[in-house]
Amino acid sequence: MGLRLRLRPNERIIVNGCVLTNGDRRNTITVSSFGQVLRGKYVLQPEDARSPIRRLYFTIQMLLISGCDDAMLRHASKLGAYVFTHMESDEDRATLLQAVDMVHVRDFYKALVKLHPLLELTPSTEAPQADVPQELEAENRAFHAAAQERLASKHLEAAAV
Repeated sequence: MGLRLRLRPNERIIVNGCVLTNGDRRNTITVSSFGQVLRGKYVLQPEDARSPIRRLYFTIQMLLISGCDDAMLRHASKLGAYVFTHMESDEDRATLLQAVDMVHVRDFYKALVKLHPLLELTPSTEAPQADVPQELEAENRAFHAAAQERLASKHLEAAAV
């Protein structure tokens, strides 16, 4: 049995990097084989990725959407380690470690599901830029540029077909 998704009118989902929008009526679709699926309500916009935990979530989201290589996985691991050192509760640290473990086995959807409750810990308007190491900040900008480039090339390839 596959994954059944009940979509509200005009709800968006991402399947293997492709954005799908439901029509004006409620629908149910079934994903019968493996695919990277992300519901619209779980999508974090780049401008909302201001706190370290939100940056980590956004990084994993981009890994799910655009695919990944070893450099991208290393970046997610470094960002996860940085976030870990700034978590206050042991329960939140355990959740974060489970999410990072999911990233290492490339199960990005499960990592996002684990991290989603932690997004509530920091508002999207928080921007603690000063305490983020410069090396990690520069790597974060490079990661986002590479992910955007990957997405753009996928869109160009799809348009050419």
